[in-house]
Amino acid sequence: MFFCHPMVVPEAIEARKYQMSILETALKANTLCVLPTGMGKTPLAIMLAAERLEIKDSKILIVAPTRPLCAQHEKSFREKLDIPKKQVALLTGQIPSQNRYWYYKNLRVISATPQTIQNDLRSGVLNLKYFSLLIVDEVHRAVRGYAYPYVAKKYMEQARDPRVLGLTASPGGSQERIEEICNNLFVDKVEIRTEGDKDIKEYVKETNVEVVKVSLSKNIEEIQQRLKSLLNNKLSKLRSQDIRAYSRKDLLDAQRKFSGLLKTDKRPIYFHIISWIAEAIKIWHAVQLVETQSLYALGKYFERLAEKKDKSSQRVIAHLGDVIERLPTMKEHPKITMLKILVREELKKNPNVKIIIFSHFRDNIDKIKHDLSQLENCQPAILIGQAGERGLKQREQIDLIKDYEADVYNVLIGSSVSEEGLNLVGSDIAIFYEPISSEVRSIQRRGRVGRFKAGKVIILVTRKT
Repeated sequence: MFFCHPMVVPEAIEARKYQMSILETALKANTLCVLPTGMGKTPLAIMLAAERLEIKDSKILIVAPTRPLCAQHEKSFREKLDIPKKQVALLTGQIPSQNRYWYYKNLRVISATPQTIQNDLRSGVLNLKYFSLLIVDEVHRAVRGYAYPYVAKKYMEQARDPRVLGLTASPGGSQERIEEICNNLFVDKVEIRTEGDKDIKEYVKETNVEVVKVSLSKNIEEIQQRLKSLLNNKLSKLRSQDIRAYSRKDLLDAQRKFSGLLKTDKRPIYFHIISWIAEAIKIWHAVQLVETQSLYALGKYFERLAEKKDKSSQRVIAHLGDVIERLPTMKEHPKITMLKILVREELKKNPNVKIIIFSHFRDNIDKIKHDLSQLENCQPAILIGQAGERGLKQREQIDLIKDYEADVYNVLIGSSVSEEGLNLVGSDIAIFYEPISSEVRSIQRRGRVGRFKAGKVIILVTRKT
């Protein structure tokens, strides 16, 4: 059965019972919709948009965190809404503001990042009076200083007939966080479906999760213990000043606190504390690299530290000079070896397999691509964000995703930019190079496979870390 509406292309959207139930709620109230990845959040948004477009002179605004995701929404709305295609547009900061004003005034559906919308609201280029629907994708970002709360507030102030639809697969792990999102987006109703719900079960494709454990070599264990010993030395000095750090976040919080104190109180001990914290943060990062990433990534990190002029960087390098000298001669991290074995086996079993690999650090992503390029029939590509000299522009990200979907590449190695929302059609296997503690990011990563067929998730874990 298909959704029938004069503003929707015939037989373009399947009318699933749970979607129709959520649509009924969203037609009456601002709604937060939580659906598993691949269960039709975008089609639901299009159905609601079609209904709202029937209001005289009304327009639709879609906001999403990245330009590639905005581009996917533009494509979906163009293909499925039965209105002239040129009435749907993707707006970015690269389009001059005076031109964006024309789009806002004349087009019916706008897809843009919230930062672009926020800037245009502040400058007066945009007024949201005639926008009858605000669709907020990846709504778990609607917290703290992100642009979503500002855009939602202005929307509720300016729109003559407002309606908000928030979309996410993973709102967060606590009731407090969900309440914060609802408050920031003026949401009245929450519609949640999980993979275990009766009305959704038949549409969920099975995803098998496999944990693959590796052990550090004796030589790498020696480096691990050396780094941990140095880290414990710095943490012990901090404890002597009643500063306890159990995570890198604790260290960063302490750094901000004492940097603030120094502005008004030049007590000598504060200078020592800030120095110990700075060294501990750098060593903590090195421990993370040696335990979870690769020796290549660790070596690159030490190279950058050696180039820095600050005292904490120079002291860390001085402490670890012998370790740095050993790195080029050592056998690489066992995760790299295991990853090559896993990818080689999957390609042998199925030459047409599509794999996506998630890794947190760019240096490690470079290493993975280099090593996988040596494998027979493996065509890897890197999908990373815009930041830094090696970052990909948003147009390059969109083109790369299209090439992956067109089988130009069969392995995509991604940073966090590839986790969120992107519909990477046909991914069969997702490999987490490292486990992650964030439940939101874990759900996002797993959602890259199993959208249209059964998928597999492999998580690499280093023992004793």
